[in-house]
Amino acid sequence: MSIFSKNPSSQNNQEQNMEEQSDNFSESNISEETIPEAIEQNNRNEALPRMGVSTKPSIISEGFTFEGTITSDGVLNIAGVVRGTITAKSVLIDSTGQVDGELNTESLVIKGDVKGDVNCDDLNVGPLAHVSGNINYKYIHIQRGGKVSGTFNKN
Repeated sequence: MSIFSKNPSSQNNQEQNMEEQSDNFSESNISEETIPEAIEQNNRNEALPRMGVSTKPSIISEGFTFEGTITSDGVLNIAGVVRGTITAKSVLIDSTGQVDGELNTESLVIKGDVKGDVNCDDLNVGPLAHVSGNINYKYIHIQRGGKVSGTFNKN
C-alpha cells in the first residue's frame, strides 16, 4: 500500500467530521444584527497600526543614489548612497552604503561610510566602517577595525 493511497475508513471519518462541522455551523446563534457590528470592529482593528508586528524594511539598494529627506517609522537599510537628512527608528548602513548628511535614529548600525551629523541612542560601528562628523549617542560599540573621527558626545 502506498503512502498516497486513501484508506477508505479514514475517508469516511473525514466525511463524517465535515458533516458534523456543517451541522454545528448551521445551528450557531449568530444573529443578523451582530454580523455588521463584527465587520465594523474588524475594519477598525485593521486600520490601527499593528504594535509588536515587525514590518518590512525600506531599502536603498546598491547602485541607487538618493538625494533629499527620508523619514520612516521603521527600519531603513542602506546599501546605496544617501545625501541629505534621514530620520528613522532604526538604520543599517551596509558595507556598500554611504551616507553624507544628517542622521537621526534610535538604533544605528554602520558597516559602510558616514559623514555628517549623527544623533542616535545606540551606535554600533562595524569593523569596515568609516565614520566622521559630529556624533551624539547614548551607547556606543566600536568593533576592532572601525575607523572613527570627529566629535563624539555622549548624551
